[in-house]
Amino acid sequence: MEIKRVAAYGAIYLPWGGAYLAVRVLVHVLPPFLAAGIRYTLAAIFLVPIILMRGSPAPGWRQMLNAFWTGVTMLGVGYGVVFWAEKRLPSWVVAVLMSTTFLWTYMGECLLLRSHRLKGKMLAALLMGLVGMPWLVGSDLRADRISIFAVLAVLLGAFCWSAGSLAVKRLDLPRSYLQTTALQLASSGLVLLCFSGGLGEWTRLPAMAQIFAWKPIMALTYLIFAASVLGMGAFHWLMAHEPASLVATSAYVNPMVAMVLGIVAAKELCSLPQLAGACAVLASIVAIWYFQTPASQVEMSSLSAVTDL
Repeated sequence: MEIKRVAAYGAIYLPWGGAYLAVRVLVHVLPPFLAAGIRYTLAAIFLVPIILMRGSPAPGWRQMLNAFWTGVTMLGVGYGVVFWAEKRLPSWVVAVLMSTTFLWTYMGECLLLRSHRLKGKMLAALLMGLVGMPWLVGSDLRADRISIFAVLAVLLGAFCWSAGSLAVKRLDLPRSYLQTTALQLASSGLVLLCFSGGLGEWTRLPAMAQIFAWKPIMALTYLIFAASVLGMGAFHWLMAHEPASLVATSAYVNPMVAMVLGIVAAKELCSLPQLAGACAVLASIVAIWYFQTPASQVEMSSLSAVTDL
């Protein structure tokens, strides 16, 4: 169980952190909502033969409906705005704004689900991570590069992702995590494709040579297999075995992964304030893990009978 747990956290920490760079590459070629819809739809199609080979029982109508609307909330709205915002904001800024999902998720667990008590030391750790985020962004946080409307849209997306995550903890969903993942990907993909068509994005496609260039193809492949299939599958496994706020630590790790990839892959500069911010965020994650570990162990033991991924 411990090896699977570490691997599952790695699957949401690393691929989701790298997704911000991949999204930035993709939306420079394809319209944002069309790119998001293609990503999710193709990922769902890829999962269909795997689900059929596993022979899992078909989900009920209520389970399918719950998977549909949580998928649209989390992926269609919650992450769909990331594609749109990365046309208007630096990818690091988007990652930082999405890190507020951690705060919303923890507050929801304490005030709505009441699965945890609101603790001062946890709030202190959360705030330490939030304080470190602007330093982590560093020189990218400049007034001439910031769209207030885009900032508000990403914050709304972060709230929607948190709301969907909390709902997943309580709703009746398919027992197979692959089925849940596929249904959520399919529903969000179809909604985004329809929304893209309504906006007229399909009529603003670039030349085929640009679409099938190696950079957008590699970015789309990464988003489909690493960030969607692997990442979402690991996310649902963790949500059945871990507190939602602990799973949401990925929102704090992702900006640091984006920073490292920006330095290595995009040749972006790293300043001392950014390193200081990274240290603050890392310290926040370590503190939250330390405070949440007892609750995590209790929840894991109570859910040990849940079907494995």
